[in-house]
Amino acid sequence: MRNLALAGGVLGLALAASPALAWTPPSVGTPCHSVRHAKADSLLIAGNYLGGRPVRAGVVDWKSFQACFRDVASCEQWLSHRASAFPLRPGIARCTPVTVGYRR
Repeated sequence: MRNLALAGGVLGLALAASPALAWTPPSVGTPCHSVRHAKADSLLIAGNYLGGRPVRAGVVDWKSFQACFRDVASCEQWLSHRASAFPLRPGIARCTPVTVGYRR
């Protein structure tokens, strides 16, 4: 029993001495990048949607989605698909124009 306690103490010290590791969430969207070989900045549309759907009594599955589009119409169509799958009052449902610079 004493050896087990000693081993636990040594393990605890080893864990305390190791660097802290943070959890990194998975990627949830498509980043907006400038067009390859662009001669100027690109105007793109960033789509963001946050909505939920009921799972069972009192439990809601909330999801957040992000995507990048070349035009507002495509973004709005994407938002309508998200709204039909996750209909509970969206916290965010927008298509935002963004300017993405090209690399010189």
